[in-house]
Amino acid sequence: MILEKTGKICDGLYSTGYHFMPAFLLASKTPVLFDAGVTALGPQYLKDITTHLGNPDRLEYILLTHSHFDHCGACPFLKRKIQGLKVAASARAAKVLEKPSAVELIRALSGTFEKNFADVIGNEDVSFTPVVVDLILKDGDELDYGGGWKVQVIETPGHTKDSISFYIPRIKTLIAGEAVGIYSNHGIQPEFSSSYIDYMASLEKLAALDIDILVMAHVHVLTGDDARKHIGKSIKSTVSFKERIEQYLDMFSGDREKVVEAIFQEDHDETQPLRQDRKSFLLNLNAKVRVIAEKK
Repeated sequence: MILEKTGKICDGLYSTGYHFMPAFLLASKTPVLFDAGVTALGPQYLKDITTHLGNPDRLEYILLTHSHFDHCGACPFLKRKIQGLKVAASARAAKVLEKPSAVELIRALSGTFEKNFADVIGNEDVSFTPVVVDLILKDGDELDYGGGWKVQVIETPGHTKDSISFYIPRIKTLIAGEAVGIYSNHGIQPEFSSSYIDYMASLEKLAALDIDILVMAHVHVLTGDDARKHIGKSIKSTVSFKERIEQYLDMFSGDREKVVEAIFQEDHDETQPLRQDRKSFLLNLNAKVRVIAEKK
């Protein structure tokens, strides 16, 4: 089954915010939030967290899959609003989130959403500030949140160098950010922005998991056979997209700008399969073309 909604995913797991920029709440004995979406939706995440937990101060951690603006944006807002809230992420992400240039980029990319969702923001201060990571996560860590709720940490670089995924054995659920690509009705868009080699290795690692629910980074939650078959399909789509970039590089004699222009027109301007804003789409596409051109 393919779900496009916020609210209850299964017993104990909820999607908060808006389905295209969600954050995922595990209502375990010690509740945790997976990712923190964009700055502009901070008030909506807080509202939904309050609905599901009663007292938002029960939330103890935000667990980040990676340091992109649409996954960490509301961290500062939620930390200001929720007493004692802490952030957990990879060591690489921790360095990025305190880096001035990264903070400025996150603020710049957040601007469009803050304009479009001014009604959600109201008078709240959703500004992004440097994020101090309180707990460094590494491959193989198992986090125990009580009552039989455990979360396994899996390093899955390739989309970014700092990407990690989370597996919840109790409900056979994988929360992987963009490590498994982005699902759409037009197919699966690969997201190997930092390394094709690492991205493929991460997909192979995740393919070994027993999955009933696959929580996608944006819009969709896959269940049953759709969840179990997705990673295999993602591997095929990734190989196909790599070959497509290579063909364009040959066609345009290695001119990366022309390759980006051609693919952008086909995948964004003509079909818009990902519902992604132009600036973010171009940043990711440029990175993927660079990765293949440089054989990383």
